[in-house]
Amino acid sequence: MDYGCLMGKLNDYDASMKDLFQKRMAVLEEIILADKNASGTECLERAGDYDMEYKYFLNMQKSMDNRYKYKLNPVLEKLNPGCREKSAVKVVCYQGLECSYSESAAKSLFNEAKLINRLTFEDVFKSVYGETSDIGIVPIENSTAGYINDVYDLLLKYDLFINHTYEKKVDHCLACCLDTKTEDIMEVYSHPQALAQCSEYITKNNLRAIDEINTAVAAQKIAELNKKNAACICSAEAAKLYGLKIIEEQINDQKQNYTRFAAVSRKLLVEDNHNKVSIVFNVLHETGSLSEVLSTFAYYGCNLSYINSRPNRINTWEYMFYVDFEGNLSDNKIKSMLSQLKTELPYMKILGSFKA
Repeated sequence: MDYGCLMGKLNDYDASMKDLFQKRMAVLEEIILADKNASGTECLERAGDYDMEYKYFLNMQKSMDNRYKYKLNPVLEKLNPGCREKSAVKVVCYQGLECSYSESAAKSLFNEAKLINRLTFEDVFKSVYGETSDIGIVPIENSTAGYINDVYDLLLKYDLFINHTYEKKVDHCLACCLDTKTEDIMEVYSHPQALAQCSEYITKNNLRAIDEINTAVAAQKIAELNKKNAACICSAEAAKLYGLKIIEEQINDQKQNYTRFAAVSRKLLVEDNHNKVSIVFNVLHETGSLSEVLSTFAYYGCNLSYINSRPNRINTWEYMFYVDFEGNLSDNKIKSMLSQLKTELPYMKILGSFKA
């Protein structure tokens, strides 16, 4: 049977389903109203038509059709994920200085690689993008202060991918110069994330928070300036490295304080033990468009672990949606779902694959 005949047959079945749907809804309405009458409560007004309900039904049918379509014919071009042994990583770049939390994460993930440091997150991405480094280590989430949005923006700007993640328990201390008196401290320097993680301590002690680009950089600055009225929030290792005295340890608001770091590279890698996928997408500025995407995840049985929105820097009042979900990119079910999303959405990019 040729394509035209098959489409005609499908349209006939669709018309029959619409008729049956309308009849079914009419019976359902009668059942609901009869039940109301039996209970003696006030009857609902009759709907009269079921156009909205049928629209929802069509959306569900569309999801089913598309799932089958992309199961038979996935169209994820340029995916071709690969695998690379960690021993092949020769140079790893991180943001900050020696004894920063990022350096500790880099050592834990790639202990045999050469480590180089850069001043900012963007400098790390530039180093990887420009092939000066094989891998860049950046923080992407803290259990107290949330996601580091700048890093997610840079993933798009430099078209890099998350390959590995590492969770590190973070215990902040307050450190100052040796001859500084505790009662004289009025200012505290640190990275904005560290300041946010210690906000209760800062408020309780009436300290003025001052942003620095890194916790270890803050420790270096306090040591170099030798300011008598200032301290920093950093790791105990950084305080020791720069000759500072620790006034108080574990000043973070939540004692179970963890930061998740990501290893980013130029190539999307997939390993057998990966169980999380991260993507970013935008949707048409129409009612129900995001709901339709989320229902696609539900239909494929994919559990979302994170969703966040960030302003789209191209179009005002439009947003990019960042999603992490459970699965492996080598799974045919995941391939089919991503094929569907990539085809139907205005924009969709795989940000990474990793073991959570």
